[in-house]
This record gives sequence, structure tokens and C-alpha cells, in this order.
Amino acid sequence: IIGDLAHTIEGSSLETIRHMVVSGLGITVLPCTAAGAHSYSQRLLCIRRFSNPVPHRTVALAWRVSFPRPKVIDAISSSIRACNLSCVKYTRTRKTAA
Repeated sequence: IIGDLAHTIEGSSLETIRHMVVSGLGITVLPCTAAGAHSYSQRLLCIRRFSNPVPHRTVALAWRVSFPRPKVIDAISSSIRACNLSCVKYTRTRKTAA
């Protein structure tokens, strides 16, 4: 165990959490899309990638079945995919309600 794990401090945004780490309040795990997002990252933060097996998560775009504007959902999906984030694996699976 490193240090006293009985005390935790939480933040609600990635920016707040990054500032907390830079201020010396601890360490964190960031999504790859946020790890190098700011110019101060390399000067003030030491960022290390995980070794295999690398943890991952699934993020989904969800909406009500009765949502009246499906083209909006398609536009949001296209916009996200257009970001072309190198550390993100996109899938084309579209699940419908059972």
C-alpha cells in the first residue's frame, strides 16, 4: 500500500482531477483521450500507459425509442467518429430495444 488510502478526494470533471494531481493531491487514471489533451500535461504531469492487459470500457450513444429526430442521433454519431481519436476503437453496432 502506498501512503494512506483512507482519505479520498473526488472531482467531477477531468479538468478538475488533472488540476488536483498537478497540485500534488494524488494520482488518477485518465481516459486516453484526456491524458495528453493539454499543453501543461507534459510539463507538469507524468503520464504512463498501462501494460497489457490494458483496461478498457465501452461507451454508447443511447436514446429513447420514441425519440422523434433520428437524424440528430446520426449527426452526433458521425461527429464523434470524425474526431478520429487514435486511442479509440469505434464499432458500428446499432442495437435496438428488444
